[in-house]
Amino acid sequence: MTTPSNEPDTRPNEAPRDTAEDDEQAPGLREPAESPAILMRKRIGLFAGPVLAVVVFFLLPGDLAQPARLTAAVATVMALWWMTEAIPLAATALLPLVLFPVLNIAGMADAATPYANPIIFLFMGGFMLALALQRWNLHRRIALATVLLVGTKPRQLIGGFMIATGFMSMWVSNTATAVMMLPIGMSVLALTARMSEDQKVPPKFGIALMLGIAYSASIGSLGTIIGTPPNALMVGYLQQAHDINIGFGQWMLVGVPMSVVFMVMAWYLLTFVIFKPEITEIPGGRKLISDEYRKLGRMNVGEKLVLVIFVLAAASWITVPLLWPDTSIEDAVIAMCVAVALFIIPANPRKGVPLLNWGAAKELPWDILLLFGGGLALSAQFTETGLSKWVGEQVDGLGFLPVVILIAAVALIVLGLTELTSNTATAAAFLPLIGGVAVGLGLDPMLLVIPVAIAATCAFMLPVATPPNAIAYSSGYVEISDMLKAGIWLNLISLVLTTLTTMTLAVWVFNIVY
Repeated sequence: MTTPSNEPDTRPNEAPRDTAEDDEQAPGLREPAESPAILMRKRIGLFAGPVLAVVVFFLLPGDLAQPARLTAAVATVMALWWMTEAIPLAATALLPLVLFPVLNIAGMADAATPYANPIIFLFMGGFMLALALQRWNLHRRIALATVLLVGTKPRQLIGGFMIATGFMSMWVSNTATAVMMLPIGMSVLALTARMSEDQKVPPKFGIALMLGIAYSASIGSLGTIIGTPPNALMVGYLQQAHDINIGFGQWMLVGVPMSVVFMVMAWYLLTFVIFKPEITEIPGGRKLISDEYRKLGRMNVGEKLVLVIFVLAAASWITVPLLWPDTSIEDAVIAMCVAVALFIIPANPRKGVPLLNWGAAKELPWDILLLFGGGLALSAQFTETGLSKWVGEQVDGLGFLPVVILIAAVALIVLGLTELTSNTATAAAFLPLIGGVAVGLGLDPMLLVIPVAIAATCAFMLPVATPPNAIAYSSGYVEISDMLKAGIWLNLISLVLTTLTTMTLAVWVFNIVY
């Protein structure tokens, strides 16, 4: 789209423009127009949300308390607006601050409290640590060193990229990780093309590498609470609604083994089954990665200090609950200690340059933090108004089904939905609903809530499903048909792994009885 020039219009036969028109055009006027399809989806969602909310309110039985019926109506609006992105996700997350007091569901203080839940500060501290890693290029050094360590033959190279991407996405957002790794991967593909006789990238190798980076960004993020928003939402919901606390190290005992197994299966599927690389060597591949690593130079003081803080933070999250189980130093406190330390400790005392300054910290994804607050505010009223209990009572008849079937069914529904909608929005909408179902069936809520969180992150079939998929698709090496071909198998694997992980590791780590 061409924007009008800001220069004065001096064309002949036209009167000079008013000086006000010479001023810089308003930012809103420069925004590109939405595509007709997206605009239609948003408009439908915007109007359908309130209409369906009214329908839900009047369809619910009259003996259900009015605050519970109103909460269900608010949940309907929020879910539909989240799914259609009728307005920005973070803006929808602010609705509880408006509707709960206006509809007399809860006062402003009660509605706002979940927006300061400890899990939000845990994620904020994690984000700041990730920003420090990026500010000093430590994330890039770790990634390149991992690729060099694994090897540069095609299958090894893809595996190395997947390991590096997966590890970094445990700590840095999967989108930022994919954005960092994709250009390095494309450099390898460009080198491969230059070295080939026809000057073209072997298509299967290119597809496998691009999808490997995208998929491992999602898979790796399952390993930690701060790796992906659905994990953090799950932890916050369980703590707030059911007084169940999941520690950082506890979740790693569940998430990391699943991530490792899933990563190996994804790598094997991509490189041995669906997109077998056509080549066995990449001439100059190791030199290219070595050159990229060499460009980073020697580790500077900032990198070394951030690395120390990173290691101490990870170690503290794992060991503090084990060594001092009764301490009030919880995961969020450690995260805030890390954040404050990054602002205090100087990388260069002479110049007064800290490891992290507020200019860099402003890049925090505030929209995600607000989305957490909105999801937790909604789930709080599900509990307070008795709506969760009522939902549970309605599904009492499903109690005859085996637990494994219930877990698989929940995972399957969320897997299907998250291919088309934001994984964070899907988790925020489903967690209180499924938690209520679990309680109604007499089950530990963790049995059905954990599959919601895991499945919400496992979106592999479409570019719109998650940013790493879209980034891989934008590379030009991957067609939608390629993503569908691999993604459907990965979704099936994730269904099986989610069910098995919940029934085995989660049951063992969290002492779940069913």
